[in-house]
Amino acid sequence: MTVNVVFFTFVLIFTIGGAAANPSQYANTASRASSQIDSLPDPDQAISVYLDCRRCDSSYIREEIEFVNYVRDRFQAQVHIFVTDQGTGSGGRKYTVSFIGQGSHSEIEHTLTFTSLDTDTRDEVRKGLVEVLKVGLVPFVIETSIANQLVISYEKEEDRTIQAQDDPWNNWVFEVYAGGYVEKESQQERLDIRYGFYASRVTEVWRIQARPYFNYNTRMFDSGDARIKTIMHRNGFDGYIIRGLTNHWSIGVFGNLISTTFDNLDLRIRVSPAVEYSLLPYSMATRKEITFKYRFDVGYYNYIEETLFGKEKENLLRQSIEGNVRIQQPWGSIFAGIEGSHYLHDFSKNRLEFYSNFSFRLVRGLSLNLSGNLEIIHDQLSLPRGDASLEEVLLRQRRLSTTFEVSGRIGFSYKFGSIYNNVVNTRL
Repeated sequence: MTVNVVFFTFVLIFTIGGAAANPSQYANTASRASSQIDSLPDPDQAISVYLDCRRCDSSYIREEIEFVNYVRDRFQAQVHIFVTDQGTGSGGRKYTVSFIGQGSHSEIEHTLTFTSLDTDTRDEVRKGLVEVLKVGLVPFVIETSIANQLVISYEKEEDRTIQAQDDPWNNWVFEVYAGGYVEKESQQERLDIRYGFYASRVTEVWRIQARPYFNYNTRMFDSGDARIKTIMHRNGFDGYIIRGLTNHWSIGVFGNLISTTFDNLDLRIRVSPAVEYSLLPYSMATRKEITFKYRFDVGYYNYIEETLFGKEKENLLRQSIEGNVRIQQPWGSIFAGIEGSHYLHDFSKNRLEFYSNFSFRLVRGLSLNLSGNLEIIHDQLSLPRGDASLEEVLLRQRRLSTTFEVSGRIGFSYKFGSIYNNVVNTRL
């Protein structure tokens, strides 16, 4: 692949289609309410709130909602606001906001939702979330003296009949992207270029995606005695068509085409029918998900160099089964799974992978984060014949033979001191 022009990163995204809620609207709420108050009440009068949200603008929320006390520890809160989110078919996000009462409010718990568009600005998204938070806090606030200082407003819609949306794009969303990175010194230089295209369609029953992509990378090192230059590429196509059958079953077909120097693949074409069973209803996926997947691959492999097994090209059949658990709760989150696969012509050519990511709030102020990955590898059929050169090893120019790969991470944090977190200060 020859590159004559070096360009810097640009991204062109256009998203049209898919009826999603306006940032000023949200599901499960027949009216809109806003709560207003002249000044911040004393801590003894206001309820204490713990905001548990990864994508929220916490400073903005504290400025806009001043009739509660914000604490930095969920064990100190009377209300735990737990926010999870998922991407929508149109490129926006659906936020599920759970209001969980604690202590004297433990009998109160409810959930609201808010959906943003892909074209919404960050300001529009945070304003929409603030409206949802105000409404959700009302059942807790009305039991306090603050209730007398609240003003509830209602905006009547002239026509409350739900009209079918006329979508000329039929839920299709498209994205074009391209980017480049260049770095140069007196004795080394680097160039990375990537570009591609997304086309996707998501409905209640169907998920469809097509994605061609292209990556080009060069590295140059000059040691004085020798000049080393490497060129690598990774081009391909990923796509799938998935259909939901019931609230527990789904089927799909995956297509994959790739050409990559790192894996010694001049061309690999793979078609993979698959089936998935969800132990819990898919409607619970924002909080709990337990799934099992079976996949069968039919593939054609054409190698750049002859492999260790004397193959220049071959047809291969492969099957895999995977199970994973994903849980997001106020006490933390769990994502873990196991996947096993093997080629049908030789069961000894197999792979087993374990992966996990845990985050726990152990006690007041103390959080523990763990993640790990283990792969037992016996299926590197595309490895080229012959030993890798020192340059190829140091520059990671091609994949090396191994029987396992393991990685892990551990971390913890502990906070102590004042539990209140109402003040917003953005200076310097």
